[in-house]
Amino acid sequence: MPDHSRPIRNAAKALIIRDNHLLVITKRDVKGMWYLLPGGGQKHGETLEQALQRECLEEIGALVKIHNLVFVREFIGKNHLEDCTDVEWCKLVHSIDFIFACSIPENYILGNGTLPDDGQEKVEWLPIAELHKYRIYPSALKHLLINQIYNKVYLGDVN
Repeated sequence: MPDHSRPIRNAAKALIIRDNHLLVITKRDVKGMWYLLPGGGQKHGETLEQALQRECLEEIGALVKIHNLVFVREFIGKNHLEDCTDVEWCKLVHSIDFIFACSIPENYILGNGTLPDDGQEKVEWLPIAELHKYRIYPSALKHLLINQIYNKVYLGDVN
């Protein structure tokens, strides 16, 4: 019987592109380096934009300018256990990521923010043309960004 007591978690993520490079935070697990967009969970009483501003200050140390919603990604962990390094966590998680196009100040200095994510090692720019070489989540972004496809808003349940 499914556990319906666990809420679906909303998260706001920043898609920041500059000079054909994507800004990501870097983490490491038993499989090696992996990358994800800055941003994170929405708190009760907080708008998605407020959550994104707070999370970006914490993770990348920058106040982002939020433009428009470009993608919505759903992640139902139990459907992606083969890719999970923490299977028990994956069995429980169901999240929806709202991915916004954002920009950061020109004088932004690359670095971790005031309260980096657990396991966050650094912030870096990845060349969009070479995203296929990296383990990025959500992985569906690789194809979309390399091919400049911005008309597919709902990505579905993807890892």
